[in-house]
Amino acid sequence: MYKGTVHAPKGRGVYTKGMYLLVAALLVAADQLTKIWAVNTFALGGPSVPVGLGFHFTYTQNIGAAFGILQRGPAATLLLGVLSAAVSLAILIYLLRRARTLSRLQLSAFTLILAGALGNMIDRFYLGYVRDFIHFYVGNFNFPVFNIADSCVVIGAGLLILSSFVERPNEHTPEPSGEARDGGDYTSPQTPHSKAPQPETER
Repeated sequence: MYKGTVHAPKGRGVYTKGMYLLVAALLVAADQLTKIWAVNTFALGGPSVPVGLGFHFTYTQNIGAAFGILQRGPAATLLLGVLSAAVSLAILIYLLRRARTLSRLQLSAFTLILAGALGNMIDRFYLGYVRDFIHFYVGNFNFPVFNIADSCVVIGAGLLILSSFVERPNEHTPEPSGEARDGGDYTSPQTPHSKAPQPETER
């Protein structure tokens, strides 16, 4: 009988069950708290406050999509909110069903995208606009004002693209069970082609 070792997918050593949900919740909380801080600290449309390295704090209200695009009024804001909710639900279901089969990089990517979609969805449904306050411009280069949720979505999408280049698909690896699910070893069952031990006959 052959004894093999089944290694858990790369994500399991870091992401325990439900840990990615906790990380996403913490990111959403950070997004909302920083937005509240920006509202209470800076005047809407007021002067930019320099931070350093080209970054400034400039409080704006965005009724469009990320980085100020698709400025189409309340109807578009509601549509974008519904879209954010749909994306969030799809990612959440996918993570609940497939988290054990994903790598650390993929789990990190989906967690960031989920947090970003939820953060801006809250703004759109609760306020009717998204609160942006991080502004980067140097010389003639002026990047649209954004927030932590936008950053999560962009970084998560970048990690997801990166994972498609640096990681091999693991489509044919069966889902381990029992002790192997926790990263341990297990003895592989006998295959139909393996021969059972023959009893000794008396001579």
